[in-house]
Amino acid sequence: MDVTYKTIEEDPAAYITALYDSVKMWRLPYEDRWKRYYKLYRNWRDVGQTAFKSNIFVPYIFSIVESVVPKMLGTIFNVRPIISVIPRKGAAEDMSKLLETLLEYQLDEDQLELFTKILEFFKECSIYGSSFCKVIPKFNSDEAASFNYIDVEPIDLFHIFPDYRAKSIRRMKYIMQLEYSDYDELLKLEEQGFYKNVKELVGYCESQQTVDSYKKERLTDIGILEDYGFDSSRKTIELIEYWDREKMYIIAAKKFIIKEEENPLGGLLPFIMARYVPVQHELYGIGIPEIAESLQEELNSVRNQRMDNVNLILNRMFVVNKYADIDFDSLISYPGNVILTNDVNAVVPLRTDDITKSAYMEEDIIKKDIDNATGEWEYSRGATPPRRETATGIVRLQQASNIRFDTVVKMLEFTVLRSIAKMFLWLDFHFLEPKEFARIVGAEEFVKYNGQLFYEQDIDEVLKMYNFQPMGSSTTAVKEVRVQQLMQAYQMFNMDPMINQVVLRRMVLEALDVKNINRLLIEQPAQAQEQAMPPGPPGVPPPGAGGPPAGGPPPPMPPAPPTPGQAPQSAEAAMAEMMRVQGGGLIQKGAQNPMAPQLPQ
Repeated sequence: MDVTYKTIEEDPAAYITALYDSVKMWRLPYEDRWKRYYKLYRNWRDVGQTAFKSNIFVPYIFSIVESVVPKMLGTIFNVRPIISVIPRKGAAEDMSKLLETLLEYQLDEDQLELFTKILEFFKECSIYGSSFCKVIPKFNSDEAASFNYIDVEPIDLFHIFPDYRAKSIRRMKYIMQLEYSDYDELLKLEEQGFYKNVKELVGYCESQQTVDSYKKERLTDIGILEDYGFDSSRKTIELIEYWDREKMYIIAAKKFIIKEEENPLGGLLPFIMARYVPVQHELYGIGIPEIAESLQEELNSVRNQRMDNVNLILNRMFVVNKYADIDFDSLISYPGNVILTNDVNAVVPLRTDDITKSAYMEEDIIKKDIDNATGEWEYSRGATPPRRETATGIVRLQQASNIRFDTVVKMLEFTVLRSIAKMFLWLDFHFLEPKEFARIVGAEEFVKYNGQLFYEQDIDEVLKMYNFQPMGSSTTAVKEVRVQQLMQAYQMFNMDPMINQVVLRRMVLEALDVKNINRLLIEQPAQAQEQAMPPGPPGVPPPGAGGPPAGGPPPPMPPAPPTPGQAPQSAEAAMAEMMRVQGGGLIQKGAQNPMAPQLPQ
């Protein structure tokens, strides 16, 4: 597979074309498997192999995929900000606020359509086990080609040809992408100075059969599309976009170099890879159809066997005397039918026994096997338990069923979202003007937090100084548990001077799916919040005073932990004891704490 007869410096077009062919040959076994997984997701069955028999496909893999992907999106997008920027030791906290605001603005960009693209990206990952997306800057069509926004584009897995010796994007030396573009569009880009040698491509246009052949084969295999309805006058050119750590090439028709430049991303490859179930020491991961492929086929077979058995019982076959005068056209089983014959004993129905009762349990066993293999249990998809459970019991079942799913989500968040955040900031450093940065975060905040410092430091050092924490991974996927956790936090920290009360209330309202939160909350300065604090009892220092009153006794020490064999305190008792200690020992056990929030009955 190694390309040895030409170097990329001697003949870039020949080298990249030969490298593309070698990676394509290496990837052929994976392509055959991916096509099978696509058919399983699309519930395809070969009708020709099951003539006169049931041909039912139970869409169990489809239901699991369509259950996993919405939960992934819900976990990521139900919490704001999507990515929190946390400064590491020595980093400026003010800068983290600006970067977090900038990322949140760009991820909400209408032109980006992040939700739709992340949906496609995660769905392809769950089906094939691996998926790729491309992060590139988009520019306006004006004369200056000014920076517009950053795009995240999911790439068809069949169109990505990676360094097959690597195990991740970070380890890859090169990566290639297959594209198709119209000849007229390439000519316009050549006039704008983006491409060269485009006029030499007139005689190298692709035929109708070869344009986007991977997609055409997938659709044709499942009987949806047999041929493309392309206009014969439309000229389409095949492009191979090659990236390595130093250079970027675009090869047209496997012969001509229409673009050659230094890597504009400073050695980065503008691609992000996700794997549903990583496999150690391998590039591609495992998806849901691969995990449950044989079990899905077994489930289909069991369902079709039962249907065939029912059909044979309802529509019996007949044993007929071939010497009897029988009208075979009337030998059909349906209500009110009359079979003409001279001998009533010449036609005898063939007895077909019903299957045993245990056969009806096999389907449930297979489904449980699929749930166990994929880690996606029916409770996490909203199914009710077989016995009556309390609300708390149902929530616990849902939490337990999401253990493996939480691991998948964390892996995707920490490998995909963190990479997206870092690539966004890297591109902002090089293409986003400071005045545009100030407009996004606010001119006052930009000056207050010294936003200009972002451009005065090395971007690689800036990315090392901050931790990009996806917020969705820190929350539970069960909404009821999330609301309960926030209500407990609200009860503990309500009117606490060390906690921002506006942010606390905003978190509670967001968890309750309350709209127009900004109309409900009133931003108050810190002094107003301190004045709104309820006064403590006589002799007790106000909250945040940080010490006992003048001349008063020192506060008692916190309660000691329980001795061995002693039952631990309940949460309510521990909270009351903690607030008694904070109150200087003046609150007696069993008495109501005047500093505790009064909750409605």
